[in-house]
Amino acid sequence: MANLKIFGTPTSPPTRIARVAGIEFGHNLELCELAWRVSSDELFDLNPAGRVPVLVHEDVTLWDSRQIWSYLETLDDSNPHESVRKLDGAHRWREANMVTLGYELMSAMMVLRGMEEQPAISDHPYLHRNIERRDRCLRTLDEKSSSGWLVEPTTFGLADAVMICATDALVGREVIDINQYPALSGIRMRYSTRKSLVETLGEYYPGQRGGV
Repeated sequence: MANLKIFGTPTSPPTRIARVAGIEFGHNLELCELAWRVSSDELFDLNPAGRVPVLVHEDVTLWDSRQIWSYLETLDDSNPHESVRKLDGAHRWREANMVTLGYELMSAMMVLRGMEEQPAISDHPYLHRNIERRDRCLRTLDEKSSSGWLVEPTTFGLADAVMICATDALVGREVIDINQYPALSGIRMRYSTRKSLVETLGEYYPGQRGGV
């Protein structure tokens, strides 16, 4: 069982995905709180892109939660939960597209949050384009989920983790009503008591900033 350090903040969706991965693959995790808004020098020393999460394990440092999931999946001492599925299964490419949509959703959300800082940028083409991108990603995720693109309901994988962490952030900050997306709402409810999701859920509040 690896001892892993994950640098990030509890309410950062990508950080949460990395933490979910650690739990799903049976490893000890230490969350080291770090955010560029308050500790930018330390963060840039770990990741020149200035983003979280960052995984540090022995002589390996990884800067992306998707790669962290893949890395943990291949560790010799990983002990994945029995319901964790691999990305190389029969529905690999569908699931890969769902993962991509989830990360695009998070990307749009982070741009929107940055542009809503003080003083706010309330009327800019890039702002409106990212609102459209966020909403299109949500609608497509919901449509694809309703037709089986989040595969094998008895299993759990990276696509589920990304979708849930991303929409938790939007719901927690009162940006969306998840009930407008019934398939996504149902998937979130299905896994609402899963240990990795319960233990990594940050506390959001209206107007919250920082953490990504």
